[in-house]
Amino acid sequence: MEKCICKSFTFEAAHSLNITKNYKKKNIHGHSFHVRIFIKGKVKKDGMILDFFILDKTIKNLKDTLDHSYLNDIKEIKTPTLENIGSWIWKQIKPKLKNLNKVEIERKTCGESFSISN
Repeated sequence: MEKCICKSFTFEAAHSLNITKNYKKKNIHGHSFHVRIFIKGKVKKDGMILDFFILDKTIKNLKDTLDHSYLNDIKEIKTPTLENIGSWIWKQIKPKLKNLNKVEIERKTCGESFSISN
């Protein structure tokens, strides 16, 4: 049986999308982004899959980069679509947390989400 823990965080950021057919989205605009990080593994003798303290530290650095930023300025994201932002988050976390299972990113007010998993 697969077991997972999950940690969520939110960040506020702006971006512009010159590739969209929606002319309003070509202008700079902002969103509240909601992210969920899933870690899978076996529950060890200490009763944990992973100490949330470790997960919190990893997420804090990530959130500090993203929160109140202009996502177009993060060169590795390239075009800041929901898909590219989610994939970038995965690439940032995976080397630090080998048992990363899934990343979900959502713009709840738009009813839009993206997920990437093993």
